Amino acid sequence: MRNTAFFLLLIIFNALIEPSISIAQQPLEALQQGIEKAISVLEDPQFEDVSQKQAQQHKLREIMLQFFDFKEFSKRVLGSYWNKFSPLQRDEFVEVFSEFLAKFYLGRLQDRYNKERVVYLGQQMISESRARVEIEVLWRNLKVPVQLRMTHRSGQWKVYDLSLLGINAVSNYRAQFKWILSKESPRQIIGRLKDKIEELDRKS
Repeated sequence: MRNTAFFLLLIIFNALIEPSISIAQQPLEALQQGIEKAISVLEDPQFEDVSQKQAQQHKLREIMLQFFDFKEFSKRVLGSYWNKFSPLQRDEFVEVFSEFLAKFYLGRLQDRYNKERVVYLGQQMISESRARVEIEVLWRNLKVPVQLRMTHRSGQWKVYDLSLLGINAVSNYRAQFKWILSKESPRQIIGRLKDKIEELDRKS
């Protein structure tokens, strides 16, 4: 069940990708448009050939970077350790962490996506710039509830956290980095992520 939960997390994590059309657009609308655009890329016949998988991943990554607020996500993941990173180290961490996440999750999404359906349940406005969106992923006749937290910046809604089946993305990564940062410096953490990226590149 835990592996299933993480797989579903990957699908949603990588599917949120449409920039908001206007300030008046609702977060649920932006989310729905983004998921539909991601699905169109995943189901595009031109990417069925194995030789086109890298091009497909590149396109998905571009969309992912437009919609997901990796700086906010990274800041929340590091928690109090964020203040131990210099401004330059923060920028570099966000860059390499987002690259690692994109390459790690998008590769699995491409391999495992199987026309999963999404039901849009509703949204709750926490403030003018914060919202919580509820959806369900229909996977193998199971209805899996997913909660996404979004923020409104620069004229568009962006996702910065998500949860399903009791698993929260920020909390999950925060626990991992808390343990590592108790033993390693910010520079070592950044180096570790770069090594992981190189490893993924070799495998691909």
